[in-house]
Amino acid sequence: MESANERVLAPPTKLRKKMKDAFARLGEPHGNSMIAIECMNTEELCGDETWWQIYKDSFPASQREPPDVILKSLRRGVGMAFRARLQGMTSGLATTHLLRDPAAVFIVYLAVARGERSRGIGGELLRSAWEAGAQRLRTQGLQPIGLIWEVDRPQFDSGEGDAPLRRIVFFERHGGELLKRPYLQPPLHGIVAVPMSLMFRPANGKGTPTPGIVEGLVRAIYLDKYEAINGIDRGILERLLKAS
Repeated sequence: MESANERVLAPPTKLRKKMKDAFARLGEPHGNSMIAIECMNTEELCGDETWWQIYKDSFPASQREPPDVILKSLRRGVGMAFRARLQGMTSGLATTHLLRDPAAVFIVYLAVARGERSRGIGGELLRSAWEAGAQRLRTQGLQPIGLIWEVDRPQFDSGEGDAPLRRIVFFERHGGELLKRPYLQPPLHGIVAVPMSLMFRPANGKGTPTPGIVEGLVRAIYLDKYEAINGIDRGILERLLKAS
């Protein structure tokens, strides 16, 4: 019998197919030569007001980390930040955290300015974030197994309409798959954890991670990212690991 968590994780099949068909008709371009993806240092990130405005516009306050947290990850060498430039203007962003055990690239944020969507920018950011993150891990003697990231669960009474499902379909088109393991995003502002889902895209030659590997990835996300960088209490994270 299908569990309650699996029902939440699996969007309605007919609606999912309609979304995929709509994206196919849209024909999002791949490898758009007009899009430049740049890996940013802390000085560039601090000075790009448009980057921060896209960040603010794209994520609810409950899911936005303070700027100091993002900058801290860059300074420690475990985080990376990217911007997409279209005709000289910042039009999208991504940030990642590099997990070491298991080695993987954790996409923390990925967003495109509202007026620039459906132009291939999101796909280019995803590709560049993976390639740059995987290369940095390899220079450290590690072999990354893939990309992992959080997504909102489709809940059609949430006020977001079909936006969460559209995001899932976008990631599926770029090779991602929903993981069945229930997941809670730790409380970024010390209030409550957020029920979310995880998606994963394996590196070339790698398959879907085993349940044991998935548990290791979640533990690394919680402790290497949310404890070490966000400063969330380890006791809270350990309780979430047991509860999810």
